Amino acid sequence: MTAKAKLLSKTLLSLWIVYNIFTMLVMPNIGAYFGRTTSKFITPYANSVGLNASWNFFSPDPAHTMYIRYHVYFIGPEGVETQEPIENYFPLEKNTPVLDLARKRDLYAMRFMVIEPKRLKTYFGPWLCRRHPGASSVEMEHVIETVAMLDQAVTFKYEDMRDLSKELKYVRETYSCDGRGDEVEQ
Repeated sequence: MTAKAKLLSKTLLSLWIVYNIFTMLVMPNIGAYFGRTTSKFITPYANSVGLNASWNFFSPDPAHTMYIRYHVYFIGPEGVETQEPIENYFPLEKNTPVLDLARKRDLYAMRFMVIEPKRLKTYFGPWLCRRHPGASSVEMEHVIETVAMLDQAVTFKYEDMRDLSKELKYVRETYSCDGRGDEVEQ
């Protein structure tokens, strides 16, 4: 075998090994963005040699933003609004990362309350009424703001990411601050 033939065979073998390793790294998570963009080059080969198993190698999509939006109403005995309603969020840092360890407690409290929706009326509603003296009722809802998928972000790269996100509302509860009609079932 000549020197050129040896060099060519080593080069081809090296390329095949690199291609094989690349296929083994990408195919396990073909559903990821990188896997979908390279699938036309590796899927036929992976299917024929049995490298098409999935085990989610790459990192998942980012977490969605979760918070509780609430409105505090101030209605007097005659049914007249005595003060402008207050709209706010819990935790207050709904779209910013919480770096302060003391503020992370609010995140855990919010998650605790939305796991079982009755907790909004049992714990959160009375707490909000105590924080806002003179309030007549509180409306609370669990909101999730989705994060755009990477494919969507790439396709609509000139759009604002907030426009690509969706706001999903899951639980809505109302609590009367005078305590009438708010019995909690066991």
